[in-house]
Amino acid sequence: MSFKKYRSNNTQSIQAILEQIIDSPALSKGIRETRAVQAWKKVLGPTVANITKQIYIRGGVLYVSLHSSVIRNDLMMHKDKIIHSLNTEAGGRVVYDIVIR
Repeated sequence: MSFKKYRSNNTQSIQAILEQIIDSPALSKGIRETRAVQAWKKVLGPTVANITKQIYIRGGVLYVSLHSSVIRNDLMMHKDKIIHSLNTEAGGRVVYDIVIR
């Protein structure tokens, strides 16, 4: 018995395959969350980035720890604008609220 190996003529570029993988809902959400965290410095500038101790997203809530209580109060007053800017940079709505400690 001889076995013939059939090769699919349905070839795709690596870019197309990667786009299919990245477009999966679970992975794209994680990528957008990472972009939102990385956008913190860009959106708020180097001064706020330098006093930021910790930043992470869990369940659509961005948790931020800062060294300065004065800047923390300032950021709380502009929370809606910050959320909008981070979501714009992330390419989708991933941040629904911010908790600043």
